[in-house]
This record gives sequence, C-alpha cells and structure tokens, in this order.
Amino acid sequence: MRQRRRGALRLAHSALFAHLALGSLATLAGTRAVAAQDITCQPGDREVRSLRFAGNRAFSDVELSRVVVTTPSSAASRLRVIGTRHCLDPDEFPRDVIRLEAYYRKRGYTQATVDTTVRTVNGDARRVDVTFRVAEGTPLRLDRLTITGMAGVRDSARALRNVPVQPGEPFDRAALEAFRDTIVQRLHNSGYLRADALFSWSTIDSITARIDVQPGPFTRIGAVVVRFDTAAGGRPHIPESVVRRTIGVRPGDPYSASDIIAAQRALYQTDAYRRVEVRVDTVGQPDTLVTLVVGLQEGDLYAARLSAGWATLDCFRTQADFTDRYFVPYAQHLDLQARLSKIGKGEPLGFAPDLCPQARSDPFSDKVNYYLGATLAQPTFFRLNRVPTLTLFSSRTSEYKAYRRETTVGALFSLASRTGTRLPSTLTYQFEVGRTEADPALFCQVFSACNAAARDALSGNRPLGALGYTILRDRTDDALAPTRGSLQRLNVRHSSMFTGSDVTQRFTKLVTDASWYWNLGDQNQLIAHVQLGSLLGQERNRAPQQERLYAGGPTSVRGFRQNELGPAVYLLDVNAAYDTVRVHADTVYLRDTLPARPERTIPTGGNSLVVGNLELQLRSPVLPELLQLALFTDAGEVWDRGNSAAAFRGLRVTPGLGVRVKSLFGVIRLDLGYNPYALREGPAYVIKPTERGQGLYCVSPGNTIPVTNVGAELPTEGPGTCPATFQPIAERGFLKRLNPSIWIGNAF
Repeated sequence: MRQRRRGALRLAHSALFAHLALGSLATLAGTRAVAAQDITCQPGDREVRSLRFAGNRAFSDVELSRVVVTTPSSAASRLRVIGTRHCLDPDEFPRDVIRLEAYYRKRGYTQATVDTTVRTVNGDARRVDVTFRVAEGTPLRLDRLTITGMAGVRDSARALRNVPVQPGEPFDRAALEAFRDTIVQRLHNSGYLRADALFSWSTIDSITARIDVQPGPFTRIGAVVVRFDTAAGGRPHIPESVVRRTIGVRPGDPYSASDIIAAQRALYQTDAYRRVEVRVDTVGQPDTLVTLVVGLQEGDLYAARLSAGWATLDCFRTQADFTDRYFVPYAQHLDLQARLSKIGKGEPLGFAPDLCPQARSDPFSDKVNYYLGATLAQPTFFRLNRVPTLTLFSSRTSEYKAYRRETTVGALFSLASRTGTRLPSTLTYQFEVGRTEADPALFCQVFSACNAAARDALSGNRPLGALGYTILRDRTDDALAPTRGSLQRLNVRHSSMFTGSDVTQRFTKLVTDASWYWNLGDQNQLIAHVQLGSLLGQERNRAPQQERLYAGGPTSVRGFRQNELGPAVYLLDVNAAYDTVRVHADTVYLRDTLPARPERTIPTGGNSLVVGNLELQLRSPVLPELLQLALFTDAGEVWDRGNSAAAFRGLRVTPGLGVRVKSLFGVIRLDLGYNPYALREGPAYVIKPTERGQGLYCVSPGNTIPVTNVGAELPTEGPGTCPATFQPIAERGFLKRLNPSIWIGNAF
C-alpha cells in the first residue's frame, strides 16, 4: 500500500508539473481572449449556434463557459435582424481545450482531459453545435493545511476565518492562493502594514499545503500631515481642522489600508476638492509608526445651475440650483433649489395655454406648481456608514386629473448609504403640514365625504409624518443607460399616530419594482420591467389621496393616459339628460339612462397595483448613432381590495411602438401606445352650482340614493354609495385609440 501511495503521488507530482506548463500555455493563449470574444463572422466562417459541456460535475456550465473563448450566438440572432452572431475561431478553439484542462488541474483534478465535438446544424455546414466533453477523473484531495507565523498576531482568528479548502476536499490550489491574499489583506486592515505570506505545497507521501505568514510589526499612525496645493500660495478656504475631522484617522490609531481608502473617499464625497491623495510615509520612522500624508487641491466651493424644458403634462418648466460646499465649519453642503412647472397653463403664469394641449383637460393644472427647498448635507459624520441630510421645503404639486397637494412647510431627514455600498439603502422621516385638493365626486365615492363639511375635514391643512425605507440592488453595467444586468428596488412608507400624523393621513404603503436588461448586440436591447404596489392594513381603503396607487402614462402602461388605468369616477355635464324618478312628493332618484361622454374622468387610484413592461429596442437603419426604434407591450391593473365596485378585472394589455433619440439631456422617448379597451364602468355624478354652494348628486343608472327638498335651490342628497354602473361611450376609430407620450430619461 505504501508503494502504491507513493506511485500515485509521483504521478500526481508529474501531473502538477504538466499543469504548470499547461497554465503557461493557457496564459499565452488567453492574451487574445478578449479580442476573440468579440470577433465578427466573416464570409466562410462557421457560426456557433450552441455551446454545451458534457461530463462536468464539479463545475457548472456557467463557470466553464467563462473559461473558454468560444461563444455561441445570441438566441435573438436567429431572427436575422437582431442579436449577435459568433463564429468558431480556428486558432482559439484548440486553446480552449488547454484552458479547460488547466482550469481543472489547478483545482485538484490533475487527471482531467477534454475532448470536443463539432456537429453541423440540420446539415448546414455554416452553422455548428460545439460540445466540450470533460473526463474529470479522481481529484487529488488535501491531506493537511498548515498556517504558520500567526502566533502573537492580534485577533488572529478573525484573519483566518472561512478557510476555503478543508482536509479531505479536492486540492483547489486557486482557492488556497486566493485565501493567502485574503489573509494578507485582513492583516493590512488590522495594523500590520508590512504583512506578507507565501504559499507552497508538497506531494511527497501526502498532499499538503502550507501558508507561511510574515506579519511584521504592529503599526500605528504616528502623525497626520495635511498639505494644501493652493493657487499662488493662497490660504485654503476649508481649515485643516475640518479636513482632520473628515478623514476620521487620528494619531495613535492602528494602521488600516481600508481606513485610508475610506478617508480618501470621504474627502472626495465633500465635492470640495479636485484632487485628493492619501498615502503613508515610512521614511525616518520606526517600524511601528507611519506618517499619514494628505494632499489636497481645492475645487470650486460654489456652483449654480439654471435649466428649462417642456413636457406634455408639466407644460413649460424651469429649475434653479445653488450649492455651497462649505456652509458651516463641519464641511456641510447647502443646496438651494427652486422649481416651477405648469408655466403657460397655470396662474399666475398662464400666458400660453394652447401650447399645453394635454394639460388643458386637467383641472389641477390651473395653478403653477412650485418647489422651494434648502438641503443641508453632511458628507461625513463621525465615520458613520450613512450620510445624514436635512431638507426644509414648501411645495405645490399636482397629479394629472387626480389631486393637487399644497405643503405649507415640510421637513425631510434621511440617512443614506455611502457611495459604493453594494446594497444601498435610505432611511427617512418626513413631516409636513399641507392640504390635498380633489374633486368632490372623488371625496364622496372613495371617502364617503359627500357634503361640504366632510370634504373640508379631509382637504384642510393636516399634519403628516411618515417613516420610509428604500433599498436598492443595482447590478447594471451603466447607471444612466444600462444595456445588461438587473435592477431591483423596494420602498416602504408608514404613517400613523406614532409618526405624528393626523387621523386622515395614516397609511402603510409598499412598492417594489425590478428591471432586467439584455444586450442583443449591434445596438439592439431587450428590457423587462415589473412593478407591484399595495396599501396595507386597516387603513388601506382610507389612505390619503396622494398616497393611493396610480398607473397609466409614459412610465407605466403607455396605452392609457396618465393615471387613467383603474377605477374612475365620471362627472357629467350638469345639463345632460337624466331621468328623475319621483318617490314621494319632495323625494326623487336621479338616474342617467342615455349613453353619454363624461365631461371629466377622475382617476381614483387604488390600494393595489401591478404593472409589467416588455420593450425591444432596435438599431435604426437611419442615423443609427442618434436613433433607436422600439416595440413594446405593457400590461397592468389598479384595483381596490375589499371594494367590489373597484375590484380586479384582469390585466389591460396595450402594445405600441416608439423612437429613442439620444441628446445632451438624456434619451428622449417618443411613444405611441394603442388602447383597445373602453373606459371601465364607474359611478357618475353631476355638480349643480348655486349661490348657496355646490350640490353633488349621483346619477348612475339604477341609482337609489334619495334626493329630498327637490323644490329648493340646493336639494339634499341622502346617504348611500353611488353605484358603479355608468358606462361611458367608447371612442371609435383606430386613431382615437392611440395615446402619444414624450419622456426624457429611462422609463424603468
């Protein structure tokens, strides 16, 4: 047995040396890997239609596909119009065998061999299926791992945690070499500036591995020196004491490479410096001390920006920003922001309503929307991993045909993750005093506030305090214009007595969405998006109007106009024909019996939402560097759980097409959605204005809410729910079912 063991180890030892030679060849072969990955098919080349791996059990197909250069064409390329074709490279294909064998052997599979099979597709010699057949063999297994040199090292157990290969497991040399580097990195972050480690292994008598650690002396920061690079020898605007507080590293602290990187990042995040250099200097210092040198060049401390634009719903809009990057002695930012929209339509700037045709049908566009805010941000705060921000604001905002929200004064405090966090999140608390205006018919139908006193109770100034939490997972290749990867977001908001809210402003709201991006090659792209929303708890049907869920519009289901997907209330012309059914001498029912077009459609929103989008973006045959074509299908629904009149009625699916135009301001999206659906049934009302006020009356077919004092100037409507039985006249003709929209930036 002893001789057999030594013979096997000698074979393994020879295999390891052969592996070193294979690894060198694989390295040389890999120098062309990136270029070969992107080769285009030339006449006479064989297209790779599929790539398979057979016999592999230790490593997945995905892992092995990252090792080889041979790449299959994208599935979309079979359409011949989109997608990317990849062909078989006669030089790189044999080297892929070497790459795979080297990959296996470095991970303990010294007997692994790889063979290939190339077969034509349906007898077409220009298209092939490629298979790499792997015979893994029996792996070498680690008998013993020894780590030396850690005696006396502070918190050594933390530096040695999570050993990747244990005795008895395949001898994965790549994993052990990576673990050696991890040990050195952990020591560098724990005070051991000069730490190093050597990795070795032996196959004599047994498979053993050894990591010899040389930690060096424990090192502290002896001094912190700040040097300013100022023009013409002038004095810096930000004092040295502020810089020292910002970096968070002080004399006497243990040396940490990660703390030095964090100090440099913290200085850059103040946005006050053009150049930041943070390094250690060991010259003239004992082995146990280093000097931290901080080199800085200040940038502009003040910035101002003015912008203007036009949108279908906002009409003309403008924004002004001013930033002071050193407002107080703790390097805090002050940002002042002012925004105006509805310019041209809303008073007192309603000078050109004809330039905003879609906004003309919105009763809440009759006033200019505004936002005035002052934000104080602290880029660094006692070395915390979150950035605190405080905003004071006053605003007026409106949602198309749904409501207008006026905030007299508000405050928003947030704690956001620092830049570079893998899963960034933000915790917020917002408190504001404001009022929400909505149509009387909406208040009556959704909140049962059918008289003036009840409506005033809902629309008056009320305090609202809400806790919020948002978490983001971004795995896209570009934050502004992603072409591959995925993005997920979750937002939760809660308002109750404990957060300082009035009884009419309480809710719990959850909204989540996810997007996926696939690059199909040649400027073609496929995008999928899903959004889910829900109001939770006992207050879900009485949440304030501005917190209800809406869908429809350029960033939602594009076949529907803004907010018009889901339940709605219809307002008829007061002079429209409707029946008066007399019950008693002074009591009647009002009922509409003739088909009619509503004077106004009032979206009520819902407590539940689902939206899905699928968009294919194609390379334009004309001006391809500037334009992209788009084909899309959107689906969604908004409904009220617990309300049979506004229940879920199935997904509404609307197809469409569009154009994407690249500009200095971002991508301009021009979309045309097709809506094959009639307006859904809903309650119908008329408003009768008099000198004594407005009277609101239900006129839905089958209505049985009594109206008394019919001979008076302002008759009285009794209690009850207006039935959702009114069916508006459907729009006829293809063109009337098209919904155009314009948007700047990514929709999702």
